[in-house]
Amino acid sequence: MSERSDPQPDPLAQAAKRLLDQSVQDLDRKTVLLVQRARLNVLDHASPRRPWLRWAGGAVLASVAALALTLWMWPSTGGNHSHLPLLEDLELMQSSENIELSEDLEFYDWLADGTTTTG
Repeated sequence: MSERSDPQPDPLAQAAKRLLDQSVQDLDRKTVLLVQRARLNVLDHASPRRPWLRWAGGAVLASVAALALTLWMWPSTGGNHSHLPLLEDLELMQSSENIELSEDLEFYDWLADGTTTTG
C-alpha cells in the first residue's frame, strides 16, 4: 500500500474514521460480546494444523538416510579400469599421422585383450 507523502490528512478519510469510531462506540453490550466470542472462536481454529508436514519431514529424512547407506555400502570398483583407454592411446589415436589406427580399432582391442602365442 502506498502512503501519502503530504503532511495534510485527507478530509474524507478523517470523516470516515470518525464515523466508524462512533459506530463502534454505539454498539450495545450484547453485540460486543458476540463479536468478541466470534473473534476468539476464529483465533482458536486458525492455528495451522498440518500433520502431513511431520510425515513429509520423516519421509525425507528416511530417504536421505537410505541414500547415504546405499552409497556407503556400494562396492567400489576403483582398482580395475583396464577397459578405459590410456591417455597415450588417446593421443596416438587422435594424431593425424596414425589415422589408419582408428580404422581398425576392433583388431587392436582384440589384440590387447587376447593372449599372444609365440611359436
